[in-house]
Amino acid sequence: MAAYRISALQKALDQSVPLSELEKANTQFTELTVKYRDLLQRDSRLVQRTTKLEQLQSENASLQEQVSAVTKELEITKEKLNTLEQAWKNSSNGAKAGKAQLNSEIVSAARHITTLEMKELNERQRADHAQRMYDHIRSSLTQVEERNAELEAKFTEVTTETHYSKETLFHLFGQHTGL
Repeated sequence: MAAYRISALQKALDQSVPLSELEKANTQFTELTVKYRDLLQRDSRLVQRTTKLEQLQSENASLQEQVSAVTKELEITKEKLNTLEQAWKNSSNGAKAGKAQLNSEIVSAARHITTLEMKELNERQRADHAQRMYDHIRSSLTQVEERNAELEAKFTEVTTETHYSKETLFHLFGQHTGL
């Protein structure tokens, strides 16, 4: 009977895995788990960046709409200016106005023109700023898409490694316990 027990124990020992291999597999599994957690954190940051990018795109669209509205308003103002200039030319030709009144009208028209030019310059600057923001957002989106592709590839790699490690651990543990 002792020979049978010794034989059974020897057979179980032959099928078992050395403790060092089990510890090595556990270490690999732990490393993969850490990599997976890091990958999930990066993915979370990517989602946050994507959300911010969407917000910036929305803001950019809003700014472009504002630029369009201001451009239309500027065109209307230019038309008004042209009408005023025509009226001024007609009034100075048709009726003799006093020199003081004429000077005040000229000063008023000059101020009005200056104001319109300043508004136009301001709107150009806003449009340029909106375009720069749009270009920046577009660049950021491209970078985020590239990073997302990298993370997806890394996620696939880590998932494969994790699956392989689990199978290895199961196989080693199954041999170690004699299953």
